[in-house]
Amino acid sequence: MNRSHAFTPPPAVAGALAALLLLAGCADKPAAAPRPPPKVAVAAPAAAPAEEKAEPAAREWSYTSVGKRDPFHSFLAEVESTRNAMATRCATPLGRFELDQLKLVAVVTGLDDPVAMVEAPNGIGYSLRRGACVGRNGGTISAVRSGEVVVAEWATRADGTRDRTQTVLRLPKEASLNIEE
Repeated sequence: MNRSHAFTPPPAVAGALAALLLLAGCADKPAAAPRPPPKVAVAAPAAAPAEEKAEPAAREWSYTSVGKRDPFHSFLAEVESTRNAMATRCATPLGRFELDQLKLVAVVTGLDDPVAMVEAPNGIGYSLRRGACVGRNGGTISAVRSGEVVVAEWATRADGTRDRTQTVLRLPKEASLNIEE
């Protein structure tokens, strides 16, 4: 009988060998070999007492947060607080809406003080003149021209800088009447 397979022990024998190896590994550590007593050096004549090496004194370290931003403070809270402050500047009913929610309905030019009319999302119409407060960002009407109204507002970026932006509200093509006399 030629077997080409290697001899494999029965599972009971393999388990007993594994248990023996585990028990051998858990035995107490062998005692350390005794050390020989240290040799006593013959005292040489001391010329001068040796100066102790002075360790450099550990510098005291302190942190000051003056002039640095708090890394755990949310900058979005600051942006939101400035946005709310800007919103309270415009106490008109148009201060509750964003500029893109307003629809320019009519523009009357040719007067000393041109007038425009916008429609809010709730369907109510409001008249606008130069200097009127519009939008949540506290925008003001800077110009009323034929067919358009220019709104200037201060936009606050995420990094805290403020930029002056101009938004133009235009009349829809079907609403514009060009009556020239």
